[in-house]
Amino acid sequence: MNIILIALDTLSAKHLGCYGYRRNTSPNIDNFADSATLFENCFATGIPTQPSFTTTFSGREPLDHGIVAHQGTFDVRPDVVFLPEILSGYGYKTACVSDLVVIKSWFKRGWKEIIPPIETGPYNHVLNADGINRVAIPWLKKQNEKFFLFLHYWDVHIPYFAPIEYRNMFYDGNPGDPDLMSMLPFDSNPFSEWWLKAKDEDGSMTGWIDRLAKEAGVEKITDAEYIVAQYDTEIFFLDEKIRELFDTIKETGLDDNTIIIIMSDHGEEMYEHGIFFDHHGLYDSNLHTPLIIKLPYQTKGQRITYHVRHQDIAVTLLDFSGIDVPREMTGMSLAPFLNGEVPDKWRDDSLLTEENSWMSKYALRKNGYKLIKARERDWHGFPPRELYHIPSDPYETHNLIESDSKLADELDLELEAIISEKLRLYGRTIDPLIEQGLSPMGMRAWEWLEKMKERKR
Repeated sequence: MNIILIALDTLSAKHLGCYGYRRNTSPNIDNFADSATLFENCFATGIPTQPSFTTTFSGREPLDHGIVAHQGTFDVRPDVVFLPEILSGYGYKTACVSDLVVIKSWFKRGWKEIIPPIETGPYNHVLNADGINRVAIPWLKKQNEKFFLFLHYWDVHIPYFAPIEYRNMFYDGNPGDPDLMSMLPFDSNPFSEWWLKAKDEDGSMTGWIDRLAKEAGVEKITDAEYIVAQYDTEIFFLDEKIRELFDTIKETGLDDNTIIIIMSDHGEEMYEHGIFFDHHGLYDSNLHTPLIIKLPYQTKGQRITYHVRHQDIAVTLLDFSGIDVPREMTGMSLAPFLNGEVPDKWRDDSLLTEENSWMSKYALRKNGYKLIKARERDWHGFPPRELYHIPSDPYETHNLIESDSKLADELDLELEAIISEKLRLYGRTIDPLIEQGLSPMGMRAWEWLEKMKERKR
């Protein structure tokens, strides 16, 4: 059986129609989900990109494999074996179209073919889905042996530059209206200096919001909803390109013997919690990711409410391939769900997750509550502990840390006990978030704030 793993970077589950979104952003993915297995509650155990994909390919959580930050300086622990390495050893032709391989060395491991995508975006350093499809589709048409293909689409990641003709698809107003001030708090955000002011013409992320304003014909974007609409437009454009990929899979007959997985590494904060268009903050907008899996010949869709995690993906694919799962992999196979069954034993809804890039924090989710606890203060000025009741407060806007302090303390003790037990289990003597400290990205934000304080003096 062939395997195609499709990663849609930075795609929050809540922005897809099949997950209940109000806009028609994803008609083709929604149609795919209608005859596949959709996991309603898939959560990242580490964010953003590098911790998440390391977890996905290793089947092991961040406290185990050791990658707890994006662009950190620490390497993955030496005993970690990655999914493409295992599949390659069992005769799979392993290939990837992904920029991950140029970011960190461990993402190169196990691939027999690393296929460079074609830069097709309107600006340098902006890779869109067309550039992936222009190499992936011809590759698929030539395959006549068992393969594992990883396709990594970046469209939904900043900068949100869908083709010009798509820009007003989900927006009907004036993005520069001075009476609309939802972008005003962004001015005191470290990202503002990097994203608002176009300092160069190379098309990089520097000044991307300023560039959006110029292309919209306004001096400055004042309405944050305009940028939310651009995020949704990127999803729509990406969705059209995913349809092209699906058409190729069907035309070549590969759908008869290929398992197809759609996933995301993390979601995106729009401007909730004062976090503008980025993927830090241990809120569900970042942690809740889509996971949709289709088996060959599957025609009837199903929705699974049980909680699943990124480390389950590697274990599931090995299980379906008839390959023994290494005991170090702590994920659980989703095969029973895919076969229409419920496992005899499954984990509860408790989840420990972490981030250590822009902020250094843990979160424990249990019985509908989520406790977020900081290892270090953050430059947003968020409280050191936050407590939310997700069923009644899905957007996590009402911090219960004082009104329900007893529960917060209980969850705090449990969080620390879980971390201690995991460190013992994985042979670590120190919490990686403390050992590694904030990544250079996080330190850069603090440096910006210090400069702003100096200017005000």
